[in-house]
Amino acid sequence: MTGHPPGSGSFTTGAFPATLRGFVQAAADGRLDVITGAITSRLWLEAGQVRAVVSDAEEEKLGQWLVSRGLIDRQQMAILLLRQPDGVRYGTFLVTEGALDAERLEKELEAQAIAIVSRLLFEAGSFSLDRDDRVPGDAATLGMTTASLLAAAVRSAPDLQPLVALVPADSFVASTEDALLQQQHVQLTPGEGYLLSRVDGAGTVATLQHLVPMAREQLVRGLVALLVTGLVELRSKPVSKPQPASELAVRARPEPMPAKPPEEDLAYSPLEQREHEEVLRVAPGIEKQDFYLRLGLTRAAGSLQIQTRYREMVRTYHPDRARERHLRSLQAELGTIYRALQEAYETLSNAEARARYDKALLVSAQPTFASLSSDGQQEEVRRNMVRTSIVEARRLMARNDFGQAAQLLDQAVRLMPDPETLLLLSQVEFRNPMWAQRALDRLRHAVALNPKFTKGWLELANYWGMRGQTDKQKQCLEKILAYDPGNKDARGALNAVIQSQPRRRLI
Repeated sequence: MTGHPPGSGSFTTGAFPATLRGFVQAAADGRLDVITGAITSRLWLEAGQVRAVVSDAEEEKLGQWLVSRGLIDRQQMAILLLRQPDGVRYGTFLVTEGALDAERLEKELEAQAIAIVSRLLFEAGSFSLDRDDRVPGDAATLGMTTASLLAAAVRSAPDLQPLVALVPADSFVASTEDALLQQQHVQLTPGEGYLLSRVDGAGTVATLQHLVPMAREQLVRGLVALLVTGLVELRSKPVSKPQPASELAVRARPEPMPAKPPEEDLAYSPLEQREHEEVLRVAPGIEKQDFYLRLGLTRAAGSLQIQTRYREMVRTYHPDRARERHLRSLQAELGTIYRALQEAYETLSNAEARARYDKALLVSAQPTFASLSSDGQQEEVRRNMVRTSIVEARRLMARNDFGQAAQLLDQAVRLMPDPETLLLLSQVEFRNPMWAQRALDRLRHAVALNPKFTKGWLELANYWGMRGQTDKQKQCLEKILAYDPGNKDARGALNAVIQSQPRRRLI
């Protein structure tokens, strides 16, 4: 473990990925300002995951980027900039004006982020983290993990020579031993997955070049991609015992693409629902627990038990899991849980630190459980907070202040998920084209909580109908009619869908 990274510092040429991984390992939140020469790049982090990237370099600003990609022309960019309202992001305004659809904007922002990070790979500079500046609520956020972003940046680097310098031929290549990095999600190419499976700690870069049937450029890019993500590390000496193909190498091999994309469920599955509730349950109180209780262990636990349990819990509460649809809104909670687990593990896995901690527990007579009021009292406090938030959110909605209303409703559903509140929140979020995916996830959650929530199914049917996905629209309406055959709204909507579909000709 590396501990918490400094709030500011500098990095040498090629060291930016290691600097960024330090923030991944610490599950850091905030805005990371990276200064290289005269350019300042800004990366917003949530639980160590890069959620948005911008740059003040003229050619890396969104407008110029879209012009260079042929998506808008310079005159159109200038007109839209003049008409852009105060407080509205340029990308959001482009979608609102119909100059770009939300899906294409997200893809371009991802490509733009990869290009900015690709430049940072080979530059020296300085950095500072503003922990109080969080990613703006109306920003389009990256769906890829930080590890995948770094790997993609290597693949898009235009010049091979700087990459060659990062992997000296006489360096030995070994798998990482960091639990967090081992459990991260990385989108590897087939070549990178194969290369990772060949790493045993006993061979050098030059050895791999002879053993692996890859062109030199493909091998160099693959090795650097594995290196910048932290999946492998370079050593001056071989490991004492050759490493077998690790669990990580097996898990990281890309699965073959299915001939047809799997059908996405309309609602959360029971497992997804349980995992969502578990994260919400664990996050608020874990920092109040002692280190043993955080890991679900007794004070008699041995070092192997501590390590095994930590790895199990990292796998369950890894911040990368926020890319999964049922945990997308819980990035902050996963970060809180991980930081608490990391703090516990760093202490209990070190014999001297553990001895000091055990002594402190005895001296302070600290209990091994959080001092909490009764369940009934906590429930009533939560209900009051939720009621207050909903009333205030409705007042803000009446004043067309949907941003603040969304924040209050988001707090309410975190405290006490309820189908009606989730529906209201989704309706608010649908007003912003950049929040459509978030709103869809709320609806899925709502109908998972109550499978007979008619208003939720109708809203879902409307969502799919507006997007021309009539099969999913029909499924939502049929869900209602399965438990309420006499529902006129669902029956009328279903008949309208059926009548609108082209009839098949009988031969």
